[in-house]
Amino acid sequence: MWQWIFLLVLGTVLLISEADARLRKRIEPKPYSPKYSSIVMDADTGQILHTEDATGIRHPASLTKMMTLYMAFEALKSGKVTLKTRMPVSSRAARQAPSKLGLNPGETISLQTAILGLVTKSANDAAVVVAEFLGGSEEAFARKMTQKARALGMTSTVFRNASGLPNPAQVTTAKDMAILSRALYRDYPNQYKYFSLRSFNHKGIEHRNHNHLLGKVAGVDGIKTGFIGASGFNLAASAVRLDRYKRPRRLITVVMGGANRHWRDRRVTELLEAYFAREGARHEVPQTLDDAELNELIYEQEAAEEIAEETPVTFPKDIDSLLHDVSMEEEDSQAKSPEMPVKKSAQGSSTADIRSLPANWVVPNPGKEASKEDTVRTIQLSTVASEKKARLLATQAAKKLGFGRASVQKIQRGKRTLYSPQVNGVPATKAKNACQMLIGKCVILA
Repeated sequence: MWQWIFLLVLGTVLLISEADARLRKRIEPKPYSPKYSSIVMDADTGQILHTEDATGIRHPASLTKMMTLYMAFEALKSGKVTLKTRMPVSSRAARQAPSKLGLNPGETISLQTAILGLVTKSANDAAVVVAEFLGGSEEAFARKMTQKARALGMTSTVFRNASGLPNPAQVTTAKDMAILSRALYRDYPNQYKYFSLRSFNHKGIEHRNHNHLLGKVAGVDGIKTGFIGASGFNLAASAVRLDRYKRPRRLITVVMGGANRHWRDRRVTELLEAYFAREGARHEVPQTLDDAELNELIYEQEAAEEIAEETPVTFPKDIDSLLHDVSMEEEDSQAKSPEMPVKKSAQGSSTADIRSLPANWVVPNPGKEASKEDTVRTIQLSTVASEKKARLLATQAAKKLGFGRASVQKIQRGKRTLYSPQVNGVPATKAKNACQMLIGKCVILA
């Protein structure tokens, strides 16, 4: 009897062992093959502080998108495109493997959307959209990327696509990726701030930045992650801290060939801590921006394209004839415009009582009443809390009208400071129609 019990127990053990072996075979990771390399560079001087096989050939994976972004920033600077430039999504772009935004063939996206998708989501479809728009084709764009790499001193890098998706001929080194990271910070400091964004909302979906060191490691404010099977887990990171003399010191660290993202992140953190300590830079960091402030910064970058403070909007060539084209229509439009409430000042002169004005009123020239014989008018839009936004609104209005000079008037309402966008020098006969062309509240001032 005991023989049967022994055989039964033995059979059960064997079955469990076989099942356990099958389970282990299924969940054990595949052997790890990519080689490790790393580098630490002083971003200000370019001095290399640490290197471990930093010139060994590796696959860049999505670190590739740093060069795609460099090319986009270069196109912005040259004026070839603006952040609002709409780019078509091809079927080829839409078919790209994840990670991606899920763009549809035939739709268009702005360059700014593509930039944000590349920085946070590491979107492969957005990378191809940018490449096809700026280069004509992804292949042609990749050739330009390689040429730019050589110009920047990246001697061992070859690009074959704009995304970093697997291609055996697409190679780089940790040193070259550090050079590219430094070039982005050095050449495009305003655009570099995009890399600090921790999330990006597209069509109601929040895409979080793949760089998990943001907000966790002191001073880290960029720059890019990457992974494909042939490369392992890569990360180029940049961080800034203050040294003992309160001077900002920025280090760039690149780690390639990590076994997983957690190991990679730990290794980058270790290198940053070690070399900041060696440079006497502690955890104190210069004031950094949160996502809300960064979004405002992005808005400012967009506004900067349309606001030229030193170059006001000019009149059309036939402005002289327009300025003298006075008609009864202008008189009627002025008669229908709201009366500006007036109070007597201590000196007896008439001035506008700002406290009693509607929200969209402001006094362009306090103490001076406009003459009905004037042939130009000022168009005023609703007040806003941001001076930069007011300048943008005024400039957009002047451009839409095709005449006038954008300006901003500052007003104080209690403890609040508001800004009123205006378009000055509007031909009187055109003022009424001009107001109708603009969105939102519009008031014609004498």
